[in-house]
Amino acid sequence: MPWNWMQIRLHPPTPGKAGYGEAAVGKGGLTYSEAREEVYGVLLAMAQLPVPTAAAYAEAADLWSRGVPDDVLAAGHLVSRVYEYGRLPGETADRAAHVLMEEFSMNTTGEPHRVILSASSPGGRSQL
Repeated sequence: MPWNWMQIRLHPPTPGKAGYGEAAVGKGGLTYSEAREEVYGVLLAMAQLPVPTAAAYAEAADLWSRGVPDDVLAAGHLVSRVYEYGRLPGETADRAAHVLMEEFSMNTTGEPHRVILSASSPGGRSQL
């Protein structure tokens, strides 16, 4: 089965504005190792940015390289994961990503559609 990766940047709620997540997903068609390498590369790139959270992303890259339970890691305001798809007839990387975004949104906010797909997210690709 093929694999893909996803990262969700969290935007916590502020007074007068609901929180939401911005998702970036890979193109799919990867092996498990390739999907993990994509996430690792984004975490390493973020660790090099001149921002206060750089150290957190460097630590996250180190944790990711050693393996994390369920292939899901939260670091700062970024949730990274890899996922397998294609077990269901017609299931594509994008369809599986959409389902995962909806599940994440429901589990974290209690509302659907609180995660958007954005090209400005880390590794961003804006089309599902």
